[in-house]
Amino acid sequence: MQVNLDKDIHSYTIRACEPGLISLTVPYTAENMPQSSSEEPASRPLGIETISGSFIVSPRHLLRDWPPASISDLQAEHFEAIIELQPELVLLGTGTQLTFPPPQLLAALHRQRVGVEVMDTAAACRTYNILMAEGRFVVAGLINPAEN
Repeated sequence: MQVNLDKDIHSYTIRACEPGLISLTVPYTAENMPQSSSEEPASRPLGIETISGSFIVSPRHLLRDWPPASISDLQAEHFEAIIELQPELVLLGTGTQLTFPPPQLLAALHRQRVGVEVMDTAAACRTYNILMAEGRFVVAGLINPAEN
């Protein structure tokens, strides 16, 4: 699946998603922003990172190596890193197929009054970009198993 590129140079956006590999646009930071005043950031290509395995992404954060390799590996403590980001909405991508986790796993998010949407990972990638472009503080926990 190819995802349209957003022009937001300061946020992580998802460029493409396929089973086991998700490509992200890496935003400009103080360390990688062009120093020359004649060089506009929009004229430089942003960094691209392709991640295999599960991870957490928000507009300003990328947490690689999120432990669950499948929905059956998901545990309540895996949501602690997401809760620390204080999102208004969490998208849980469950892999190539939509699989709902046991409700008790999502209880900590519900106690924090954080909305949770469960969907397959490709749908979560598309939805993340849309909500992020709308200015929502969305966090996606993407279970990203390799294709079998």
